[in-house]
Amino acid sequence: MGITLFGFVLFLHIAFVVVAFAMAGIVHAGLPAMARASDVSQMRPWSELLHRLDPLFPLVALVLLGLGSWLVHLGAHTDDAFSFKDGWVITSIVTLVVIEGIAGAMLAPSAKKLVATIRETADGVPSTALRTAARDPKIWYPGHIATFGFLGIVFVMAAKPAGEWAWLFPAVGAAVGIALARMQLMRLAVSDGGQVPSQRAAATAPAEQQA
Repeated sequence: MGITLFGFVLFLHIAFVVVAFAMAGIVHAGLPAMARASDVSQMRPWSELLHRLDPLFPLVALVLLGLGSWLVHLGAHTDDAFSFKDGWVITSIVTLVVIEGIAGAMLAPSAKKLVATIRETADGVPSTALRTAARDPKIWYPGHIATFGFLGIVFVMAAKPAGEWAWLFPAVGAAVGIALARMQLMRLAVSDGGQVPSQRAAATAPAEQQA
């Protein structure tokens, strides 16, 4: 059949990359949903998903690192030989470690705090503090940097650019992630008119009573 060990490990590596992006997709859908929620009850399903996915990201990253290292070892014996000395390989490993470090230091603690706050809050209009927590830059920016930085790594692994250029692609990916996170947060602020739902409710209550 012509199936090689290298091909099988490559399949596993790609499969886990797909899983990682699928998990990231859920997070990127959940963050805006929680930020726009008009009731705490609407935030709970997404927060529970976030709670379950958060500890899986470092595990998936470790699996990807292990499979990637195995591929590099096997790749030395293929026609398109490559090794740990190649710039694109070094860039991929360093980027993965750096992004996971940022996520572990910033995203994970803030996400756990948000989940705990939602669990402890009764159903109703989200408070100003809860709304602010759902839009915490320490969650939004690292999450977007991770997703688009990893997308840059995927390009590097596929194109195998020279070492002096390899770093540029995850860097551009991270910059795109930062820009998109900033744009989404700004749109959320504009859609609120500078006020969170609890403030709008308090402002409109007197008018409704007069009517």
